[in-house]
Amino acid sequence: MILLTVAGTLLALAAACGDDDDSEPADGAATPTPTTSAGAPDTSDNGDSPTLAPFSPGSGQGPEPSGRIAYYTFRDGNQEIYIMNVDGSDETNLTNHEDQDFEPDFSPDGEEIVFVSDRDGGAHLFIMNSDGSELRKLTSGQGGYLSPRWSPDGQTIAFSRSGTISVMNVDGTDIRSVFDPGRQETAPPCEGPGFVGGWSPDSQRITYYSASITRGIAEVCIIGVDGTGRQIIASDDVNTHAEPVWSPDGRYIAYRSIRAGRHEIFVVDLETGEETRVTDNPAIDTEPEWSPDGEWLAFAAFRENAGQNEDIYIMRKDGSDVRRLTDDPAMEKYPIWAP
Repeated sequence: MILLTVAGTLLALAAACGDDDDSEPADGAATPTPTTSAGAPDTSDNGDSPTLAPFSPGSGQGPEPSGRIAYYTFRDGNQEIYIMNVDGSDETNLTNHEDQDFEPDFSPDGEEIVFVSDRDGGAHLFIMNSDGSELRKLTSGQGGYLSPRWSPDGQTIAFSRSGTISVMNVDGTDIRSVFDPGRQETAPPCEGPGFVGGWSPDSQRITYYSASITRGIAEVCIIGVDGTGRQIIASDDVNTHAEPVWSPDGRYIAYRSIRAGRHEIFVVDLETGEETRVTDNPAIDTEPEWSPDGEWLAFAAFRENAGQNEDIYIMRKDGSDVRRLTDDPAMEKYPIWAP
């Protein structure tokens, strides 16, 4: 049976609701303060939301994209981690294993990839070289490890397990909790089960989303790696905000927001609180990821074949010049840009 990540399953359930372990919050957490702007774009469903027009390659302004993108795909009958050039060429299967491999993330030097696999029973964290060689396992026990993200300073990996956000050394030692969730049914914003999004460029803070299946909502949040300074970035009582990633310059967070049944990608300016919707398409747009220069966003979307399969796309940070990179009947997910 195909293994679906807990985070993905939870988000799907939360989205469905949004469309029509008992513990206290982390000690020392700051009182959450909303930072999104009251002037955010109107995303109400008026029945005639425009479809993003197609853009031809090179029609936008600014530098062309470069480098490689890793992702995972179901095209081999199970979940495998692939890598490709930023133009979609030279797709290569890195894991090539009969079990499920998913949620990759690069080390800051681009030489290694941390990922989740159930090849040794349960969901555990593994590291391999960026060419798929020299595999080693980081975690032990019953499993349940998800959403690993390598810190920009290369010293630490953040991950989620049972809604708790933790960090560990890159050799798997010294696991320590950053955030322990409250009950999803009653937790205030950003205090329910959490899933790691990404790191601030200085490796001092983590952005995550906190989700409740029972209430069909999720919030985008920030917390210090020491467990203090929690902030609410995007939150309301009826919508789902998830999959946050920090821009390389530290000023912006891109995330997926589900409002009035539409899955769109937004960018929030952390200095001003202003939100900008950068996709506008009836299809489902998910899992944004910044390019190393901060000029492009990779994302996964159900835009082709009547929304029946998910492909990897890139676009300029303002939402222009959209380019489809993968073209396979199976789903491709979770794009990660190599440093």
